[in-house]
Amino acid sequence: PLADQVRAYRGGYLPNERRQMEQELFSGRLRGVATTNALELGIDVGSLDVAILVNYPGTIASCWQQAGRSGRRHEESLAVLLAGNDPVDQYLLRNPCYFFSQSPEHAVVDPDNPYVLAKHLQAAAFELPLGQTDFEHFGPLAEPIAGALCHEKKLAEVNGDYYFAGGQNPAVNVSLRHMSDNTFSIVEQSSRDEAKHNVIANVDAISAPELVYPEAVYLHNGDTYLVRELDLEGKVAYVERRETDYYTQAVLESNVLVRDERAANESFAPATLAFGDVDVSWQTVAFKKIKFATRENIGLGPVDIPPQNLQTTAFWLAPNDAERVQMKERGLRASEGVVGLRNLAIVALPLVSMCDSRDLGGVVDSKNLGRSTLIVYDRYPGGLGYSEKGFQHIERLLGICREMVRDCPCDEGCPSCVGLPNLRP
Repeated sequence: PLADQVRAYRGGYLPNERRQMEQELFSGRLRGVATTNALELGIDVGSLDVAILVNYPGTIASCWQQAGRSGRRHEESLAVLLAGNDPVDQYLLRNPCYFFSQSPEHAVVDPDNPYVLAKHLQAAAFELPLGQTDFEHFGPLAEPIAGALCHEKKLAEVNGDYYFAGGQNPAVNVSLRHMSDNTFSIVEQSSRDEAKHNVIANVDAISAPELVYPEAVYLHNGDTYLVRELDLEGKVAYVERRETDYYTQAVLESNVLVRDERAANESFAPATLAFGDVDVSWQTVAFKKIKFATRENIGLGPVDIPPQNLQTTAFWLAPNDAERVQMKERGLRASEGVVGLRNLAIVALPLVSMCDSRDLGGVVDSKNLGRSTLIVYDRYPGGLGYSEKGFQHIERLLGICREMVRDCPCDEGCPSCVGLPNLRP
């Protein structure tokens, strides 16, 4: 039947599963594949005729890459973008020239991120010893980080040059599929045979508490699995095959503590605006059960797992007293306005800094500055430069947010402009 010629594909599948599906696609045994952006780069999947993009993938570059999965031979092909209710999707529908008239975005990365730099230095030393002239190219943090790597016996110093300490190529430890180096194995455990274990997939450590908490429904290859246990120390989630008519969605609580201000924009009159280092903690505190067919909420359950902690970078924006007074005179609450701006900024920033909205997090709190403050942070240790780009181009970012609201045909705000009342990070 035709249903057997369509498969699901994503990055968390085991390598042998992915290779098998790629071969079946290339040979034509598979007629179609429903996939995440795991098929976006680096894989020749044969001569597909049509690419259907469900929702804007986050960047124009990703759009063209995904559209380019079809028509890789000489025949004509078709690429269709099915926009969703997200504000950025609706913005692009109203502004097609924004999409078609400009070149793909410039990639953003923070070369001084110590987590990123440490991996680059090891990979470079594997090729050739690192000397003083090399450190000039890697920036001011390169030499101190090389010293720290020597202390950890990952590099070795000989007469002022740094050599790789031995072992396999360190580049193999840099994950292209997960944003965290640590991954959790997802193990199917038969309820009849507790000793029989079968690894079916993996997930990065940052996402695991949001996806495979106890009683969560995990989807794999179109099948539903119930998570029985999450072993945080052993980095294993135990699941069992269970047919359900619902999926689960995590309810998260996030807290951000501003540690250090790196830069401030004193000329930005309407608000206090700064960029710096923050500590983020977030925790899955509950989950919703959502029915597949109707999308209705059919239940809520508690989750008791410890919080995740992340040291990263962020920009923060807090309206000044004059703006708050003006809003109050119009019968508006500044705190509610900042929450709406948070929803917009999370989906608008990828248009400025070439990232996926899932690479970002955003909270509104008053404990850091004493008044309602929008804080947008990178969901990666040490930050990757996304929030810094937002800080540097705040006028452009806020301009896009304003257009999203101004051009939406609704009267008082809706999911297509100001987003949902509560967004996941």
